[in-house]
Amino acid sequence: MREFIFTVEYERGADPVMDVFIDNPDARARTISCHVSAEGLWRLDQITGPETALGRLDDLFTDPVHCNECIGERHCHTNWEYETLSSEPTCRLVYTYRPAGSDCWSIPHLASCYLGDGLICHAERRGNRYEWRLLLCDDAPAGDLYDALRDELRDGLGLGFQQVGDPSYWIDDAVAIAELPPEQRAAIDAALECGYYQTPREISLTDLAAELEVPLSTLQYRLQRAEAWIVRRFATRSTPGRE
Repeated sequence: MREFIFTVEYERGADPVMDVFIDNPDARARTISCHVSAEGLWRLDQITGPETALGRLDDLFTDPVHCNECIGERHCHTNWEYETLSSEPTCRLVYTYRPAGSDCWSIPHLASCYLGDGLICHAERRGNRYEWRLLLCDDAPAGDLYDALRDELRDGLGLGFQQVGDPSYWIDDAVAIAELPPEQRAAIDAALECGYYQTPREISLTDLAAELEVPLSTLQYRLQRAEAWIVRRFATRSTPGRE
């Protein structure tokens, strides 16, 4: 397997959805799951950011006619179907479906056409950048896809090649999860269940240690190590380009 990473950069005014992210640097849209084949596209996106930014995106992002994933002058002619599964003041979870069709020039559809089935996609919008990471078979013609995307590009957009190489993003996640020892995960689970992280706290660290029948210093160490791991993973996920 190989990993293909590329970025589309947008000038202000080139795309109404990306304009919201340009105006709100703290806003981010991240793909949780994306499946694309000749039969269609199914996708989940988590969108976070200020309330005003998400308010602007509520209508723009779920416009059934506008293709959020098209980077050329041509857009998909069949309607996209959206459903907001969760709506919080600073977070949305949006499901996207598009039926099969040969008239689609969206990034995931083009990727499926050139790279075939078995493709796994991750995408993230932040600022003026829309970054795509594709996990694909060794013999998949990533160069052909890049050429097609470059040829499709409309004015106001730029295409940047990042890398084609051994998978790192996907493997790093699996390794990082394995690095958290069971006793640290158990300490975090117990702290959550007993209300240690509630405001105000429902249990003290001393009482939690007694509940778990471990020395206070041991519990403190396990929580500190687990919390440090969580913060590192959050920082890696939240900062573009950081690995």
